[in-house]
Amino acid sequence: MVTRKLINIIIIAFLIFPKVGIANPNLDQWLDTDKTYKDLIDEGYEVKSYSISDIKTGNGLILLLFVTVLQKQNDLYECQEYQTMDQNLETLDMTLICKQLVQPYVRGIGT
Repeated sequence: MVTRKLINIIIIAFLIFPKVGIANPNLDQWLDTDKTYKDLIDEGYEVKSYSISDIKTGNGLILLLFVTVLQKQNDLYECQEYQTMDQNLETLDMTLICKQLVQPYVRGIGT
């Protein structure tokens, strides 16, 4: 009896408040920018945190991920640098993207 009432309450709650338990997969709060580390430092941003992760693949490649958070007052950026290296530690590929923390927005197609 109690279980049946609880199930009914949960079903009614989901019918009345359908968006409570459903996240929007197109909602983002990190906006891609063309900024570099140098740009941000020149603009007065300070490094607040830094993290390095590495993955060694079976074919001898090393994948490095650097994540840096920079802040100036209430403005925040997260920069992600992806680097692929061979066994001799030669860089084969490198990508850098800095994203600015913004109010959540809905991403468009292809963004």
